[in-house]
Amino acid sequence: MRKKYRELKRMGNVIVFPTTVNRLLAEGMTFLKEEKYEDARDNLYQVLTYEPEHAAALGGYTYCLYELGEFEEALEVCRELLKIGPIHYLETMELYISILMQVREFEEAEKMIELLIEEKILPEERLEQFQQLRDLNERIAANASEKVDASLYAIDSFLALPPSEQEQLILDLPTTSYQALKKRLLAIIEHPDADLLTKTYILFMLYQEKIDAEVTVQKFHYKGTFNINNLPDPINNDRIRKITAIMEDDLAKDPTRLELVKELFERHIYLLYPFIWDDYDEAEVAQAYMDYTEGLFSGMTSFDENEKLLELIQQAELWFEMRNG
Repeated sequence: MRKKYRELKRMGNVIVFPTTVNRLLAEGMTFLKEEKYEDARDNLYQVLTYEPEHAAALGGYTYCLYELGEFEEALEVCRELLKIGPIHYLETMELYISILMQVREFEEAEKMIELLIEEKILPEERLEQFQQLRDLNERIAANASEKVDASLYAIDSFLALPPSEQEQLILDLPTTSYQALKKRLLAIIEHPDADLLTKTYILFMLYQEKIDAEVTVQKFHYKGTFNINNLPDPINNDRIRKITAIMEDDLAKDPTRLELVKELFERHIYLLYPFIWDDYDEAEVAQAYMDYTEGLFSGMTSFDENEKLLELIQQAELWFEMRNG
C-alpha cells in the first residue's frame, strides 16, 4: 500500500542517479496530462521518496490527490509546497483554496483570497477568477452552515424587513455562519438605514467569534472605522465601569432614582455601541444621565451644562419610542 506523504523519508546514503528521478518525473507528468491520476500519483510519489522537496513533483502530486478526492493529504502536501515555494504560485494558490473549501476550512480560504486581492499581485485576467472563487467559497460556507438562506442577508432584502425582524434574523443566525456571511453582515452594519440595535448585535457576534474584518459604523453624530478584533468590550469596560461608579456614589441615598439612571444608561450602551460617549469624560456622562432623570421628575427640559449630551440622550430615547411604536 502506498504510504502517505508525511511518512516519506530521505533515502539516507543511497545513491540515486539523476536520470532515475527525471524519468519518474517525466512519466508522472505524462500520466497527469493524460488524466491518469493514480498512475501519476504513484510515479510522483516515487520522485518524492528521493527528493521530498522537489517543487514540480509536489505540485503534481498535490493535484493528483485533489482529483482523487484525497483532500486531507492534498492539503498537507500543498502546505509543504507553499513553504518551499511553488513553481507556479497563482495556480498553486488556486488549488490550495479549492482544497480548503473541500475540507470546509472556509475561513482560511477566505483569508487567502483576500490576501491575494489586497496585495494586488493578481494580473487583471486572474482577478475576476479569484473573486468568483471567493463568491463560491461564501456560498458553499453559507450552505454548509446549518442551511442558512444567505439571500435573507442581502442588503436590499434585509432592509425591507421591519426592525424587529431584522433583529430576530440576526439573533437566529448560528455562529457557524458568521464567517461565511461576513461581507453581508458588514454591509448591514455600514448601511445608514439598518436598524441601530441590529448593528450592535452583529458587532457583538463578530467580536465574540473573533472574525477578522474592518468596518465603518455611524450612529447619531458618531462615525468611526473599527477593526472587529479591537472593538471595546461592551461588558468588561473600564470606562463604563467608571461612569457607573460615579452614578452609584452620587445616588447612593436614592436607590430608586439610581435604578432608573442605570437602566437608561445601560439601554443606551447597546444603542450607541461601539461608541461610548467618546467626546465626553466619565463625570460629564454620569452627570448628564442623572440630570436627565431629574428632569423627568421636575419637568425641566433644558440645563446650562452638558446641553449637547442631554440632547443626545433625548434623541436616543426618541429613537426607542419610534422603533417600538
